[in-house]
Amino acid sequence: MSSIFSLLESASKRLKQNDPDFHQQTETTTAILRSSGVLPVKRASVNGAIHSLLSAAIVQAYDNNTTVDITSRSAGKFHYYGFSTKLIGYLDKAVQNKLLVSKTNKAKGALELGDILETYLAA
Repeated sequence: MSSIFSLLESASKRLKQNDPDFHQQTETTTAILRSSGVLPVKRASVNGAIHSLLSAAIVQAYDNNTTVDITSRSAGKFHYYGFSTKLIGYLDKAVQNKLLVSKTNKAKGALELGDILETYLAA
């Protein structure tokens, strides 16, 4: 179990490192999220860093063999930790598209990586 905030923090640090495999997996994950409509293609140049950070957090969860735990959906909490409040909506869309698996129809609780992400990250 890993909180979304700890995953985002770890992912942020790893994005600054020279790790070609991690960066490749992050780019692949971003492409999957964009092609499925989770991340908008419009304004990608403006929000690209947020998109990469979310993708990197998913890769971090995969590398740690853990779930993505959403303990709070509060925009205030995301803002408090210095992360974009848009992430909540992106996570919800990932659940709706079955890229992340939730026990509810929202990004809440322990989210497991869906089959598509698992398959591409294992490659």
